[in-house]
Amino acid sequence: MKRTYILLLLILTASLVSAQQPGIVKLRGTRLTYPLVNKWIEEFNKVYPNIRVSIAPQAPADSIDFTIAAYALTEKDYEGNREGVAIARYIQLPVANSQRPDLASVQAKGITEKDIQALFFSPATPDLFGSSQASSPITRYTREKPACAAKTFAKHYGNDAATLQGTGVKGDDKDLANAVKDDVYGISFNNLGFIYDVNTRKITEGLAVIPIDLNENGKIDKQENIYSTVDEVIRYAEKTGDSKLVTERVNFIFSKSSANAAAGIFLNWVLTKGQRYNHALGFLELESKTLTEQKAIANTVF
Repeated sequence: MKRTYILLLLILTASLVSAQQPGIVKLRGTRLTYPLVNKWIEEFNKVYPNIRVSIAPQAPADSIDFTIAAYALTEKDYEGNREGVAIARYIQLPVANSQRPDLASVQAKGITEKDIQALFFSPATPDLFGSSQASSPITRYTREKPACAAKTFAKHYGNDAATLQGTGVKGDDKDLANAVKDDVYGISFNNLGFIYDVNTRKITEGLAVIPIDLNENGKIDKQENIYSTVDEVIRYAEKTGDSKLVTERVNFIFSKSSANAAAGIFLNWVLTKGQRYNHALGFLELESKTLTEQKAIANTVF
């Protein structure tokens, strides 16, 4: 009994010491992740009030502990003694304006990979939902400068982000969503956090999901109609791992020679306690096996 008490006391003491350890951690990178990262920071600071974590886009490069990259890492990302750890996943879906005149028929038919190729990567104006019915005009929107999400979306369909077609929108993915909301004929793609209202869990007012015809039979069957709430999409994606959905990891890139113990504490927290907040902000959790692998990588540095 006494031995157990001493062990518990040691664990408690270690926890208190860790919680009181001072430090500064700076991050910057893909802005679509900022809502989730800010939530992590908020919850982390409740446990570690003496470690100041912040998103610092204007800070000098050599002061940044983690660069956030929402794309599949390549050899270039590991140059200069760098390492990368996956910390979440996200999904992108095709979207239209909710007042689009032919929306009902579009959503009943859905969109195939061939349609997506024509819609987003062909210079010719697509007859997207063609057939005997005259479809409404289409205004395609994309990011003015290809960012992580655009690169991921293009790569999923075997293309380069430079070939994405549409009117370039300045700003970030939220601005891209607003462009579609402001144009009844607007069509684009975006991540769950901006397609859905993360408070109501329903599709953001002004937007509509163009459902993917997963079995490509020319219609959206009951089992393919998974878009009523963000939670429904997340459940389907995590349960099935359906390759027709555009999914990608969010990564932290950092120096292998980092001596910032506070950064290590934050990264460990994200990979353990932080995952519980992913769904709330429209992100997927990492699979158990992947999490174990990422923790092992992080432990080689911190």
